[in-house]
Amino acid sequence: MKKKLWIIAAIALGIALLVLLVLLGIYIFSPRSEVKYVAHMGYSAQYVGNTAEAFQAAAGLGFYGIETDVRETKDGVFVCHHDAEAILADGTKKEVSDSTFAELTATQLKTKKTNQPFDLCTFETYLDICKSGGKVAVIELKEVCNEEKLGRILDLVDLHYDRKKVTFIAFDFVNLTRLRAIDPTLSLQYLSETKDDPCFADCLEQKISIDVKQNVLTKTMVKDFHAAGLTVNVWTVNRKYDLNIVRIKGVDYVTTDNFYEEEKK
Repeated sequence: MKKKLWIIAAIALGIALLVLLVLLGIYIFSPRSEVKYVAHMGYSAQYVGNTAEAFQAAAGLGFYGIETDVRETKDGVFVCHHDAEAILADGTKKEVSDSTFAELTATQLKTKKTNQPFDLCTFETYLDICKSGGKVAVIELKEVCNEEKLGRILDLVDLHYDRKKVTFIAFDFVNLTRLRAIDPTLSLQYLSETKDDPCFADCLEQKISIDVKQNVLTKTMVKDFHAAGLTVNVWTVNRKYDLNIVRIKGVDYVTTDNFYEEEKK
């Protein structure tokens, strides 16, 4: 009886090892797409994200593009800040949209998790850095914007850089349709972290590319958007294993905090 159990266990172990080897072979030998890398909020693995220092560091490396988050202050200044709330040096919290630029820059701000001090960066400074480094400006609109606000953002792009060298991304699909109405030639990507997002069908119909969270990405998704002549970006890929997985799935762009030096050509 014990001998039979040992034989069964050995067979089960052998099957498990065989399956593991097959999966490992698929992982190792599957073709990987040639991707372009986007610096998430600048080179944020080494610097506070959305700061001039992070953008400048990314501009000096082999990234294809530099991503930022854009919000508007109470007095109409566009700034690079991820959260709706800013934390002042003394710990006071202020809504970016309800505060003036002077109020937000009277002292340094602090990061939410680590309390690192940093200076608020303007959208114009970000554009200037992208231009000087020859990087595509990947601009996330953090709020629903009307046509007038979008027009002012585009005016700044025209003044400091080039519309043909920017990509707008947004979770709010209406931002993208409004931008498309203003300028049909703009590069647009719809942000999503939902696998069965109903807006994907609208993207395919209206020819808008996607930028999805890595854990919802599927090969079918990539295949459908490529068949429509559209591209797929994926965020935020910070581990080499995950990088290989999304490349096997065939993505075009990878947004990352890191700098994969060996991947930059």
